[in-house]
Amino acid sequence: MFVTPPPPAVFDAHSDLPFRVIRKREAGRRAVVAEDFLPAMRAGGITARVAAVYVDDVYLPEMALHRALAVLSEVYADVAESDDVELATTADDVSEALDAGTVTLLLGLEGSEPLMGDPRLLDAFYRSGVRLLTLTHSRRNAVGEGAPLSSPGQETGKRGTPGGLSETGIEVVERAEDLGIVVDVSHLNDPGVEDVLSVATEPILASHSNCRALCDHPRNLTDEEIAAIADTGGVVCVTTVGSFLASESPDLNDFCDHVEHAVDIAGVKHVGLGFDFFEYLFEYMSERERQRMRDISVAEDLATDESAANVPAALENRGFSSDEVAAICGKNIQRTFERVLK
Repeated sequence: MFVTPPPPAVFDAHSDLPFRVIRKREAGRRAVVAEDFLPAMRAGGITARVAAVYVDDVYLPEMALHRALAVLSEVYADVAESDDVELATTADDVSEALDAGTVTLLLGLEGSEPLMGDPRLLDAFYRSGVRLLTLTHSRRNAVGEGAPLSSPGQETGKRGTPGGLSETGIEVVERAEDLGIVVDVSHLNDPGVEDVLSVATEPILASHSNCRALCDHPRNLTDEEIAAIADTGGVVCVTTVGSFLASESPDLNDFCDHVEHAVDIAGVKHVGLGFDFFEYLFEYMSERERQRMRDISVAEDLATDESAANVPAALENRGFSSDEVAAICGKNIQRTFERVLK
């Protein structure tokens, strides 16, 4: 008798879950992950995800370190109160959790502002459980400069001459690799990505970036960058952010187009998923943040954790085998963490 195999475990390389957790807990809620995220994650087949700590503009620069530590503290407390959710800090943690089907979070920093320009602070964040570092958001910091969130000609605000990584940025990349923290180039501008590639000795990740060949946006990666990330042994994770998928009516079909193109350039072992479902963030954003992100759109049929369940079948319909779908949906990212984490 033929038995339909279970859908592959999905490893989401980017989620802003902590942004909501701290605000709900500050308002008196508890077990936010269990109540607000776990049911939808299970419905979408998301077994593991990177929970990224993002410090929004209102806390910059003076309160960046304080806010990041506060967020980490609240996430730890909330996971402790949430049944069937675990935090992973080692390669064994990741493998055991995925094998058992336990919903697992890995902590990341989205932007190096909490380091306050001092690479030594990365050691403290490592001891706090951080295992992925997205070097910038879409703004300049002491490490480097982020790519604009708007397409050319639509930028708001004033930007100086773009640069790559600073000397501090190079030191941060080197220290991250020494500690066993995955270096993430999503949000970096092109010179910054090139600088990371020139010094990286471990696999690197682009946790939520798409293909510029299909959608000409500065947040997307060129074919050359995609190939170079694969050469490190790393993974390019395709995101559902509509503005990075297509200029009009972005949807699941466009998402699959980007996956296919990335596979054509990098090979199937070097492509993953970094959904970046973000609509729930807008109610907490300051007006300044809203303006900076005003050109960001949502994919019509791929905007929530539940909708992730449609991805494996959509990829199979594109001709990917079950093993290839499993690799794209999770095993490739799992391999990267297993190789980098100490």
